[in-house]
Amino acid sequence: MTAGAGPAAGADAAALPGAVDLRPAFARWGLAQRLQGGRGTCSVFTMAGALEYALARRQQQATVLSVEFLNWASNQAATNRDDGSFFSDLWSGFERFGACPESDWPYQPRFDPALAPPGPVVASAARLKNAGLRLRWIKPWDVTTGLTDDHLLQIKRALASQWPVCGGFRWPKQERWTNNVLVMAPPSGVVDGHSVLLVGYQDDPAQPGGGLFLIRNSGRGQHDAALTYEFARAYMNDAAFVESDPPPGAPSS
Repeated sequence: MTAGAGPAAGADAAALPGAVDLRPAFARWGLAQRLQGGRGTCSVFTMAGALEYALARRQQQATVLSVEFLNWASNQAATNRDDGSFFSDLWSGFERFGACPESDWPYQPRFDPALAPPGPVVASAARLKNAGLRLRWIKPWDVTTGLTDDHLLQIKRALASQWPVCGGFRWPKQERWTNNVLVMAPPSGVVDGHSVLLVGYQDDPAQPGGGLFLIRNSGRGQHDAALTYEFARAYMNDAAFVESDPPPGAPSS
């Protein structure tokens, strides 16, 4: 039995719905899947998706955020000049600089480490620092481990609470998909890594590991797809979600 399993964990799992799908909520807010192109910005697109969703729930209207700005803010916070980032650095960048709409600083087809947002854009982005968003860690980054039973349960609990989950993975060197489901690869066939946003799950004893996670994938391959619990247990490096305060004026629970 893996860590976190036991009667209490089993009871918690039984209390969760058998399936959750946040894709209709993304569609209702007009938050379409965006693609990273030839850049290594999968983690930035993943974090942007989580921030956009939490912000839409908070403000009751959608704002498509600038991936370019979030990438720049992460580099400022982490003092590096990389294209792409860790979720922790992206959150540090958001806490320090906020985020601006995509229309204020559009995504570029190629990374320019010398590119910086204009001063008015930085000033405008700072307003979102106090938007009532919080990052919640489920599994801090560790490339040597996958998910425990408790990690899996916490991810499903976050999704059932209507929060998408950022996931970093060791990813197949050669992707293969069957019916939009990522095919399992052996340890020798994966590399660190790739990030996707988990937007639902479906328990299914016929699937390896007992079910599927629904994903939004900004990289190559299938973009509206799924991966098995088995794959997540073996290869998920980290997991976190962004939650927001209730909309102003909403009744407290």
